Amino acid sequence: MFYSICGSEINQYTLPVLNSNMFVLIWNNKALVIDPSVSEQARELLEREHVSDVTVILTHEHLDHISGVNALRNWASENASERKCTVYCNEYCKDAVRDPKTSLAEFFFAMFINKSPEEIETAKNLFDRKYTCEADVGFCGSYELGWENLKLVLRETPGHSSGSICIEIYDGCNNLKALATGDSLVQGNKVITRLPGGSKKSYQEVVRPYLESFPGDTLVLPGHGEISLMKDLELG
Repeated sequence: MFYSICGSEINQYTLPVLNSNMFVLIWNNKALVIDPSVSEQARELLEREHVSDVTVILTHEHLDHISGVNALRNWASENASERKCTVYCNEYCKDAVRDPKTSLAEFFFAMFINKSPEEIETAKNLFDRKYTCEADVGFCGSYELGWENLKLVLRETPGHSSGSICIEIYDGCNNLKALATGDSLVQGNKVITRLPGGSKKSYQEVVRPYLESFPGDTLVLPGHGEISLMKDLELG
């Protein structure tokens, strides 16, 4: 299904095996990328649209949601005089992505113990146990960012992890257009809070009431699964 925000198409790219989502919006030769992964299709889109400025937002620090940061930086560095790539996240995430332990990269393959041999081989090609990357801007609490004709409000939502945030997307008249939730809200699954840095208490006391405050017709861009309306998703 085709989705857009203020005339900008929402391009969704999904990693194999874990089904982690990357979302890309293009406007005036600029790109907004949420949770980058390595994707030849996404790279072709950036090239085709002559993108010169990439704004990256990480919803949290886990490997499957940050694994494309270095690829985007490398793409930008191919023509450094004309391209730039800026990465935003909260302060915990900013520190965590520098260490394969706190990003869980070092332990990531434990998730594939019960997968098929084909899926395990795919994962080996996708993920690096020693992967690290860098963010440029970290924040605490909330952070407001203007991107072309949109206003983005980045808000900490601890529960799934200490580095988790949601991204509220508004138009120029301050009308809510969408909410990117990372793994703080995942279609068909309860939110996982048992990983290091997770907190069921924080999720129940902070994140769930926050998510429940949004209207049912809010467009949700989740970390896994399909784009949906808030009313069609079940809070864990």
